[in-house]
Amino acid sequence: MVRSTKQHALVISLDIKGAFDHLEYNSIKNSLNNSNFHSNTKETLIDLLSGRQVALNTSQGPATLPQHRGCPQGSCTGPAFWNLLANEVLTQSWPEGVHLQAFADDFIFLIKAPTKAKVKSLANEALNQFKSWAAKHNLEISADKSNCMHFIKNRNGPR
Repeated sequence: MVRSTKQHALVISLDIKGAFDHLEYNSIKNSLNNSNFHSNTKETLIDLLSGRQVALNTSQGPATLPQHRGCPQGSCTGPAFWNLLANEVLTQSWPEGVHLQAFADDFIFLIKAPTKAKVKSLANEALNQFKSWAAKHNLEISADKSNCMHFIKNRNGPR
């Protein structure tokens, strides 16, 4: 697509650090409440997150702590809860030339524009918008697992 339109393109891959472990129940509940699910379905799913506790053996004996984040491990609801939250950022309005896709907790931006400066400007705008969504849900982008690749228009064609 970039070659045929003679545009610059930037691909940015972003990974959410410990996404399933750090997904907060309040974020899931808000996403459920904003969804188009039937009220009985919403209530059932919200109940799955209510009153969860972590049991620990300590030197003073057994202890329990309330759990406020993390998808239940091995549960079929984990990916569904994550998808509910990810859908919030995927359905946001993005500037022209910016496209966002996701697979589980990995996101990819494809940004294209006629100039390198415009691609950079669009990338900064998109990343700021994405970081704002992540911060709203106390999620962190993993710098170690995030990458970018710049494709430039080739005026003369391959040699």
